[in-house]
Amino acid sequence: MLGKLVASMTLTTILVFGLLFGLLAALGLYFNIGMYGIIGLGIIFGLIQWAIGPKIVRWSTNMQPLDRTQFPWIEETVHEMCIKNKTKIPKITIANTSMPNAFVFGRTNKSATLTLTRGLLSTLSQEETKAVIAHEIGHIKHNDMVVMTILSVIPTIAYLIAMSTFFGRRSRDHGSAVLIGAGAFAVYFVTNLLIMHFSRLREYYADNFAGHQMRPSLLANALAKITYGLSLQKQEKKNSTLRSFYAVDPVSSSYEVMKFSSHYKDQHISEEEVKQAMDWERKNSFSKFGELFRTHPLTYKRIEKLYQLESQLNTS
Repeated sequence: MLGKLVASMTLTTILVFGLLFGLLAALGLYFNIGMYGIIGLGIIFGLIQWAIGPKIVRWSTNMQPLDRTQFPWIEETVHEMCIKNKTKIPKITIANTSMPNAFVFGRTNKSATLTLTRGLLSTLSQEETKAVIAHEIGHIKHNDMVVMTILSVIPTIAYLIAMSTFFGRRSRDHGSAVLIGAGAFAVYFVTNLLIMHFSRLREYYADNFAGHQMRPSLLANALAKITYGLSLQKQEKKNSTLRSFYAVDPVSSSYEVMKFSSHYKDQHISEEEVKQAMDWERKNSFSKFGELFRTHPLTYKRIEKLYQLESQLNTS
């Protein structure tokens, strides 16, 4: 399973950068920029995103350093897991929001910050919170949050190119400009889909990592509680700017609870309820299509894989 996930994530990254390079190559030919100019343009945009990304996250989130006297067990858990997995210990912050969630961000895995919300700490048990912490440390271990930060700038580049070629004042060879603009919009759309696919894969990868640190069913139950809690935070989820970085997607959670409200209501999902949801998923073509536009897999799918992992670990 892990081998397929890594291969798929690598292929997705190559495709995204390949599409960007193709678009920049067409733009370079049109404006006579040259190969070095094309490569330089891509590198500059990537470096800007890499440099300012963490600052944007801090600016958009009301966070403060962890109070070690209030939550000493959080620091102990993070240190223990990081040392065990030979990962640099991140800074730990608490976000002052009632929305139950967690995320990590940073320029590298050596300068990462792990953030837990107060809503998460008030919703989950200590063991469930530790499982979520393990999931976030998995992102640091895999360094995928840095890849996501860089990848996320590519659709923006494509969009800016499309707008500049369609609505710019350059009159020479209008037909070529239209073709480049149309191609840029296509790249913008496709790279968005590929990045969301990458985002879903990295969540499975981090879940698997967490399942080897804590009992997988602990994370499964935590995901159910977070999803239900997010569905009650309508205003905050609409204003979310960190959608792909959260442990659970704050935008689509209400959809899941709306479809399976009876299962989520007790904030615990049994294996039988997972099977019922999976049967519904397999028969519902609209749900499969809708997942293409999600940054996270459906929570039920993540829970199903965690139960499968727990079964494998118990029999090994």
